[in-house]
Amino acid sequence: MAFTTHAKKFLLSKRGGPTVWLIAALLGFSGFFELVATRGPLGYVQNQAIAYLRVSETRAFEAFATARTIDAAVSVLKSVDFSMIVVQAEPMEALDPIDDLSKQFSDVMVLSLIVILAQQLILLIAHAWALTIALPIGCMLLALAGLLYRRAALSLHLAALGRNIVIIALFARFTIPIAGWVGNSITEKFLAGDLSANLQLMNASGGNLDRISKKIAYPPNQTTAPSPSSSDQGGAQQSTIAKWMQELQSAKTMIANGTAAVQAMIPDRAAIDAFLTRLPNQIVRVIAIFLVQTIMTPFLVAFLFYSVLRSIIRPIQPIQLVRIPPPLAPPQVIDTEPV
Repeated sequence: MAFTTHAKKFLLSKRGGPTVWLIAALLGFSGFFELVATRGPLGYVQNQAIAYLRVSETRAFEAFATARTIDAAVSVLKSVDFSMIVVQAEPMEALDPIDDLSKQFSDVMVLSLIVILAQQLILLIAHAWALTIALPIGCMLLALAGLLYRRAALSLHLAALGRNIVIIALFARFTIPIAGWVGNSITEKFLAGDLSANLQLMNASGGNLDRISKKIAYPPNQTTAPSPSSSDQGGAQQSTIAKWMQELQSAKTMIANGTAAVQAMIPDRAAIDAFLTRLPNQIVRVIAIFLVQTIMTPFLVAFLFYSVLRSIIRPIQPIQLVRIPPPLAPPQVIDTEPV
């Protein structure tokens, strides 16, 4: 009880607060805070966050590649023209929504990759500088503000700057690991199965569309019947009827090959209709999962953690800056007796 009382008096004294901040700064510069954070529960949380970011990055790259494959296949299918076959028409106009959706999906994947890479960069920078450089500097500014209590304006400015630096250091060091840990927990419990299933279905649909588009873009080579040689004709001895029969057979072969090539260029509308009914739902589902996983969850965790830090680390005003008004002078007694 006596120790607590003496400690409280020391902290409230003119030298108590600056001394505590200086000790914290020295511990920070020595790497003590970073060592405790890495060896403590934060180390486990940070490892989970790093693994989660790597998995998210791999999935985002895979989804981006699938989106580009779908976009390329749809572009090829939209360029099909049946005017030389039946009438001038564009039977692939139904692919326009898929084309727009695949482009939006690509943009979302690019944004998700940027956010994931930014989180990885912040995590590396904060691991190197937050608790070993930024936090000690903030503590030194707070200690200096306590020592310069006689200069009220300068002391308040130093205290505000030191508080902001301390908040930024703690925010940068702890936000990304906590956000990654929360995101990993939410993803593994609620979103992982749905995301994997939809990505597999999208890969299958994208592969089928790619095969159909390649079948149209690169039709099989047409083969023509070999023209009869002079040796086979037997010179002038072959009759005219035999020549006509060979030419007729060659023409029939060319027509059959041309018909097969045209049929090969015509896409399977039943397969495309099946893609049109399934693919949009899969794309929208994956977009929603990636938005929740890589954007909404980190920003929500960051906002809540920053609010908690600001509520805990309040603006610091040294007690010495509070001016106590001087005691009132005792009233003077005026002698009103007549002389």
